[in-house]
Amino acid sequence: MKTLFLLLSLCAPFVLIAQPLTAEQSAQFKAQLIAKTPTLQTMQADFQQKKHLDFMSKDIETFGKMAFAKPSQLNWQYTKPYQYRIIFQKDNITVNDAGKVSQINADNKAFKKINNLIIGTITGDMFNDKAFTVSYTKTDKSTLVKLLPTDKKLLKYIGEIELYFGADCIVERVKLIQPSKDYTEILFSNKKLNANIDETNFTM
Repeated sequence: MKTLFLLLSLCAPFVLIAQPLTAEQSAQFKAQLIAKTPTLQTMQADFQQKKHLDFMSKDIETFGKMAFAKPSQLNWQYTKPYQYRIIFQKDNITVNDAGKVSQINADNKAFKKINNLIIGTITGDMFNDKAFTVSYTKTDKSTLVKLLPTDKKLLKYIGEIELYFGADCIVERVKLIQPSKDYTEILFSNKKLNANIDETNFTM
């Protein structure tokens, strides 16, 4: 269960001046994302994650780093305040929880959907997925893409996903809002695109 909630956390407020994009502007932005996706072969970044729970007076903050390599290799590693690492390799997920290593076979539809969701969030390659309705909004510095799940299984865990893209059409911030309105927000920094990645990132 802990792993499931952490996986959902991978998919994460400020007061922003937002302006909905017209149909033409939305199509243009989507075309830019589609054009950008094939050029993104690897991505490395640090991240700060905030989890907001209504019953807690203070958000839970964690820090870590990620590494992604096409087609489907992803290393998501929490480094502070605890050590927790998740490696995605095709349909297999390997977890290292403070030294305790275990494997999950992601052959069920729920895990496959979450896995595709995480990778699609990073690459921006998720806007033809019929499991979501998509809207586009322009903020001061970003383009906000909102995804509303239409899949009943996903709706049990996800109420809405907000993706913030910079001028380079690379995701900068992710906000995952649960049906309860609690949310997880992830802010990426120190991004490196298409740099060589040590293969040890994808092995335990």
